[in-house]
Amino acid sequence: MTEALYIRLAGPLQSWAGPAITGNFVRTEPRPTRSGLVGLLAGACGYGRGEYPEWLTQLHFQIREDNRGTLVDDFHTINPRDTEEEFRSRLLLAMGQRPTKKLLNSTPDGQGLTAITERTYIADGEFIVQIKAGSREHQELLAEKLQQPHFVTYLGRKAFAPSFPFYLGAGPDDTLARIPTVGGEEPKKILRFYALDDYGYTTTTVPVVKDRNQWLTEVSEIF
Repeated sequence: MTEALYIRLAGPLQSWAGPAITGNFVRTEPRPTRSGLVGLLAGACGYGRGEYPEWLTQLHFQIREDNRGTLVDDFHTINPRDTEEEFRSRLLLAMGQRPTKKLLNSTPDGQGLTAITERTYIADGEFIVQIKAGSREHQELLAEKLQQPHFVTYLGRKAFAPSFPFYLGAGPDDTLARIPTVGGEEPKKILRFYALDDYGYTTTTVPVVKDRNQWLTEVSEIF
């Protein structure tokens, strides 16, 4: 049976941003994205932006949604650099408009150059991720770097550190369904599994434990 790696993405906040038309409004996706996971692993391996090797972009991911969490809004005001005003001025001229002070301002009421941004994050979410590489060499490299990352791992934003435990270990394909989930009165619970190479999801029954201490004990026995 093929070996895979397993990590746990949980923490107070996570952000897995999807496509955005403007940087002023950034919405998180409801679960970790392929690009976010590849970036996390690239950082752990020590690769910088634009330096990702091809094999890293061809990894296979499956995500188990233990707790989808709650979407929360974060409101910011940012004072942009002078270069933004210059850019907006050139853009208006290219559009045939005169760059008046009101048009150059970033806020809806045109008062000053403070930019308003809104971002949504996932609060208290928990996801178990299965990672499969195309070769044993790459699988072993990822296992090493996830335990001793070159750059600090985080959940979409540098301020969002993962909760312990982050790296769970290596195991066969069926391990994703054997790892217990926390909470609930019933001994079994149906969870959603998302394969990032496909659309949609499947549902699988997993064992339930009553608290995190019991979870840690059982996970240590699995790995």
